[in-house]
Amino acid sequence: MRKATKAWALLAAICTASLLGGCTYESGTKAFATTNFDQKPDQTTTVQTESGAEWLKTALEKGKTDEEAQTYWYKGYVKNTILSRTTTSMFNGAVINGKGYNVDARIAAQPYSYYRINDKRYIKANEQFVTAPDEPLAFDVLKGFEDWLPFMDKAVQLPEEKVIGVVSVPFQLKMTGAEWLKNSQSPLFEPLKKQLGERPDLDYILKESTIKTTIWFGKEDRLIHQYETWIILPLPEAGTMDQQVMFNLFKYGDTGGIHIKEPEEVEKYLLY
Repeated sequence: MRKATKAWALLAAICTASLLGGCTYESGTKAFATTNFDQKPDQTTTVQTESGAEWLKTALEKGKTDEEAQTYWYKGYVKNTILSRTTTSMFNGAVINGKGYNVDARIAAQPYSYYRINDKRYIKANEQFVTAPDEPLAFDVLKGFEDWLPFMDKAVQLPEEKVIGVVSVPFQLKMTGAEWLKNSQSPLFEPLKKQLGERPDLDYILKESTIKTTIWFGKEDRLIHQYETWIILPLPEAGTMDQQVMFNLFKYGDTGGIHIKEPEEVEKYLLY
């Protein structure tokens, strides 16, 4: 059990950095819960004329260059369940590309806020500000999407649906952890790859795991409006672990209500 737990801890750390964080495990057979997008490819009514990779490339490029995509809001959660206990971490905030972002979060029932303004970072906890010497979490909600590009050609296009009022085109892909590790170009996986030869338990977990990711792109603006990732991992002799992450990106181009504190607004309250 200890080896399996260590294996999960390493993989979970990688997943979190890739915006896939959180975990669940329970005894017995585990299957994905049915959701409004959980469909087999033969149930798809939309004619797929373009690959998911092309949609993702377009979204990432527009996210860097289009004026309307330089400000946006986001909200989401990471749901973790261990045995009969469920913990949900909530996140919401706003981004101004080229300047910074803010996050209001509740993790393990503890609220805190995080600000990044240019190269300065601050954390607010218990109504007090402190300087963050290192970025504690990857709050850039577009960070890591490039890692999905090698897989998106195999994604299945699902029927259009509205996401916070925006008609969106979802693409969904499923794979094993072994496939993910083999084809991913992310440097986050290098420590795990180095351990595979000495850790047969890791090899088992990766081969028997299941990963499902769905990304919703705006039909008209071609930007990312929602994504969800589910991961199921087996624990040898201990059942399975699963994780769910869901985020929405919305109000692209809306700067009216976004306020990211200037450094001088924060630093007058700093403890250190």
